Amino acid sequence: MEQRLRQAVQAIKGIKIPDLPKEIMELDEEMSRKFPNNQTITRIIESNTKLSGEVLRIANSPVMKLRSPVKSIREAVDALGYDNLKNLVISAALQNLFDNPQIQEIIEHSADVAFCCAELSEHVAEVTRDEAYLLGLFHNGGSLLLAMKDPKGYLKTFAYLNTHPVSGIEKEMSLYQTNHMDVGLLLGQKWKLSVDMLNAILLHHSAELNHPNDRLRGMASMLKIANVIVSEVSFGSYMTEEANRYLEAAREDLMISKEAVNEVRRSLIAFA
Repeated sequence: MEQRLRQAVQAIKGIKIPDLPKEIMELDEEMSRKFPNNQTITRIIESNTKLSGEVLRIANSPVMKLRSPVKSIREAVDALGYDNLKNLVISAALQNLFDNPQIQEIIEHSADVAFCCAELSEHVAEVTRDEAYLLGLFHNGGSLLLAMKDPKGYLKTFAYLNTHPVSGIEKEMSLYQTNHMDVGLLLGQKWKLSVDMLNAILLHHSAELNHPNDRLRGMASMLKIANVIVSEVSFGSYMTEEANRYLEAAREDLMISKEAVNEVRRSLIAFA
C-alpha cells in the first residue's frame, strides 16, 4: 500500500491536496469536549457564510428528509445532532472547495452519487443518510485531483470508467500509473474520514467484494449501485454488460430488490 500511495502522490505532483478547513478542525476540538457548547458550534459554522449557506441547503434538501425545515445553523445543530451535523459540514466544505468549471462533470456526478447513496442507506444497517451522502461526495475525490492535473485527458478516462467500472481501472492505471481510489485515499486521510469510508473508497471498483465487515461491504455496494444509476440517468451513458454485472453483484450483496433500485432511479430523476 505504501508503494501505491507513493505512486498516487507522484501522479498528482504539482496539485496540492486541499487541507482540512479550519472550521472543521475547530468543530472537532469543540465536539471532543465533555460538554460541547451548541452556541460555540453555531458560531464556528456561521463564521464562514458560504459554508453555513451550503450546510443549510443540504440540510433542507431531500438528502436529509428532515421532518421540518431548519432556518438557521442553530436549528440545524439542534435537529441533526453533532455527528450528523459534522458530516454535513464536511460535505459542504468539499462542495465549496472544488468549484471549478473544468471538472464540473465529475463534481455533478459525485453530487448525484451522494444523493443516491443517501437513498440506498435506508437498506444498509448502521449507515446514516449523512454518512452515505458524505461517502458519495468523497468517493471520486481522486478523480477530481487527477482531472485538475490533466483536465482534457482525464475526463475521457472518467467517461470510460462510467461504462466500464472494473476494466476501466486498468486503463486508468496504464495512463497515470495510479488509480483514482488510491489518490482519493490521500484526500480522505487528510480530511480524517472514517476507516470504513476510506476502505469503501479503495474497494468500490472491485468486481466482487468478500469482506467480513458488513458495514464496509454495504458502503462499497451502495457506491457501486449509485455510480451505475447516475451514469445511466444523469449522464445518459450506455450500460454495458460489465456495468450491469457490477450493479447486480452489488444489489445481491445488499440483498435489495430490483424495484428498490428502480425507486432510487426515480428519486434521482425527481431530485435532478
